[in-house]
Amino acid sequence: MSDNESDGEALLIADGSPDIPFSMTAAMPGAAPAPAVAADVAPGTETTSVPAEARSGAAASAPEPMPRSGPLASEPTPIAAVQPVPGTAPIPATASAVEDSYDPTTDIREYVTGLVADITGALLPDAPPRWEQLTMTCALTISAMTGDAMFLDAEGEPTRAEISDAAADLVRLLRTVTVPLTGRPWWRVRLRRDRSGATGHEFDYGDQPFPPTQLLTPDDYRADLEAFPLDRLPVWLAAHLDDRRPQLRTPAQSVVRARIDREAGTVATPFRFLDPETLWARWTTVAATAVAVGSDWGPRILGATAIFEATTGSGATLHRLPGNRAVLSGGVWNAPDLDAAYNDGAPMPDYFAGAPEWVSAPVLNPRVITGQLSFCYWWDGAGWHCGQSPSPARIGAAVPALWTAETVTEVVCGVLGPGAAGAAVRDLVLAAESATVTRDIVAAAFDLDGDTDLVGAFAQFALAGLVSPAS
Repeated sequence: MSDNESDGEALLIADGSPDIPFSMTAAMPGAAPAPAVAADVAPGTETTSVPAEARSGAAASAPEPMPRSGPLASEPTPIAAVQPVPGTAPIPATASAVEDSYDPTTDIREYVTGLVADITGALLPDAPPRWEQLTMTCALTISAMTGDAMFLDAEGEPTRAEISDAAADLVRLLRTVTVPLTGRPWWRVRLRRDRSGATGHEFDYGDQPFPPTQLLTPDDYRADLEAFPLDRLPVWLAAHLDDRRPQLRTPAQSVVRARIDREAGTVATPFRFLDPETLWARWTTVAATAVAVGSDWGPRILGATAIFEATTGSGATLHRLPGNRAVLSGGVWNAPDLDAAYNDGAPMPDYFAGAPEWVSAPVLNPRVITGQLSFCYWWDGAGWHCGQSPSPARIGAAVPALWTAETVTEVVCGVLGPGAAGAAVRDLVLAAESATVTRDIVAAAFDLDGDTDLVGAFAQFALAGLVSPAS
């Protein structure tokens, strides 16, 4: 066992096994498709999948949620006016026309089913001839709304659709009439419909962060919270509403702060952790696996930066710098320290206490801008240091599996499925750590029935500088 792995195991023993959730939303060809989780709708939200038989034809089971087409969805489709769909319930000029006649004692869930059928039905005039599924995602408050809609054919080819003003009014009505279900309104909704008329819906109350393209302005959320107050805010929303940008550390600010720390005698805390080369190699191996199976999720290597965005809203970046330096930073979506700072008035942790000047925004995870950074570690060429960050064993939700070579091997095999060759995968992990990866080693680990992207996987190792000179 290497010293690096010994350090990793020591962390696990001392601080408890970290939470290392890792999944791919894209399945191997021939396997059952994996449902999207937290990419669009947070777990634990209400989910209903029922046929719209009374309005749309024969009943059928609703399809599973569709994963987004990339790590970040494209810009939302503008809401434009189209005519109501013949045969559906009349669409009011405004949501208030129906809201005034709504009887709170009626079966809300049954009423919701009808509304979902009407909303999705309003988009059918724009459906392509061979469509099979329609998905529609809207984010809204009492003052604003944005959304996008997409038709999929049998081959999974998308066709974007516009959301009419009439359909938008019904989405607002849907939000209003569902308030009694939980005592507060949701902030996002995902609607589904298949060709048979079966519909489904999911309400997202914002427990986990929203994708940037479905995030409304702070003023929009403030208006909503005035109408529907909450005792505690989700960390992402509290940070979104904080105009102070308390975590921002620009290059100019880092110079001033480093000088203040030196004069005050403030020093960073050293700690033992995996060296940056080992982190880089293991991160790259999992990234190559994601590329090999065609997943839009999972880590990636982008030049001198390794990135990871989990489906839960956590994530991290590892920046490698000249002079044998590195910065590992990111955020766990429900970090207790941030929750206490934003909701209880506790001091914001000083993640940069004693940090050198070169630890600044250009090499920090983008969460430092949005106020959701919950850890920052830097390697100065001789060892790891940090300010008031938690132990690395507490950030497992924000990084890909990398604690030991065995951990990486198990995760890669789990992604590849039952056909994975454990020994070949282990050889790949070791080759990455010694920067001796070859095309043959990649093929031995990833070539399952010729359905994997071997070229793309090898490119990740090449970008990371981990390939054998002979390759």
